[in-house]
Amino acid sequence: MTLALRLNRTLHELKNTLTASELRMWIEYDAVNPLSDRRGDIQAAQIATAVFNSQGAKVKLDEMLIQWGQPEVADRGDGLEEFFAAMAG
Repeated sequence: MTLALRLNRTLHELKNTLTASELRMWIEYDAVNPLSDRRGDIQAAQIATAVFNSQGAKVKLDEMLIQWGQPEVADRGDGLEEFFAAMAG
């Protein structure tokens, strides 16, 4: 679907015109230079990681990446209570 969107073609058009060897090349290209919106997610995670780390946090890029299709984790709190308690104390 992503390749069809990027090439502005329908799936039917791709099925009828794309050879297996060309598809393999697109798959290899995607591994190096993502075609999908995943690239934007990675770029946003890089920025978020840099901002958090510049403020003294210790986060990794993988922690900032959006995990599409993963079950939601129960809310463990956002840490604001601990932050305000530290500021007051």
